Amino acid sequence: MIHPHTGAVLVVGSEILLGRTQDTNTLHLIRRLLERGIRLERWFIVPDDPDAISEGLRTLLDKEYDLVLISGGMGPTHDDITVESVARALGRGAEISEATQLRLLEKWMTRNPREQIPEGTAKGLRKMSQVVDGFRTLENPAGAVEGQMGLVGRTLVAIFPGVPREYKALLDHPLFLQMLPGHTNVVSEEVIYSGRESQIATFLEEMQGRDPDVDIGSYPQGPLKVIIRVTGDPPRVLEVADEIRRRVGPRT
Repeated sequence: MIHPHTGAVLVVGSEILLGRTQDTNTLHLIRRLLERGIRLERWFIVPDDPDAISEGLRTLLDKEYDLVLISGGMGPTHDDITVESVARALGRGAEISEATQLRLLEKWMTRNPREQIPEGTAKGLRKMSQVVDGFRTLENPAGAVEGQMGLVGRTLVAIFPGVPREYKALLDHPLFLQMLPGHTNVVSEEVIYSGRESQIATFLEEMQGRDPDVDIGSYPQGPLKVIIRVTGDPPRVLEVADEIRRRVGPRT
């Protein structure tokens, strides 16, 4: 292990599995987590199906990650079932938060002054106000539906909307950052080797065995170019990368 903190994501969205939408949120999340010393170890994508969501969450909770972040499926429509599915997986209920409902209503009235809220819209706002029992809400500064989070054992479980702008805004929410584990930055350093990967395989294996607190990976980019990437805590990463550079000179 290069650091003690680990995370996983459960992305809900049939449109992603159909290739109609790209999950750019998780790519952004990975960079943010590394800044806190948290390494993403699982990235699950499941359809808008309650059984798939519940099963996926239970699988991730069994691994006892420090963080499980669930995204998508929090809107007002019939296929937005993430909150109920998470509650079911945890053996909990999901109740309407009056405070959340009031905030959503105020936002709607601000955008639609002097209009009477349609019945269908009001129903949708109530649906988006559901909160898993025992979770606390995170007010959304970039949209309507609020994030929510709570501890399940030692794991922080958070649910975010899938809209990228809102997702990114909630990653900066003070309450989320306060609860998020980790504090040490994780960095990567690259070394370019001009040669074949097979020529350095034994050497890299020896280096990894000697330094288990960093990750050393090799990634061929062509017949005679290999990127060697060292990942871990800043001081040791720089030391290991410098040693690799000294011992692995350019070769063709």
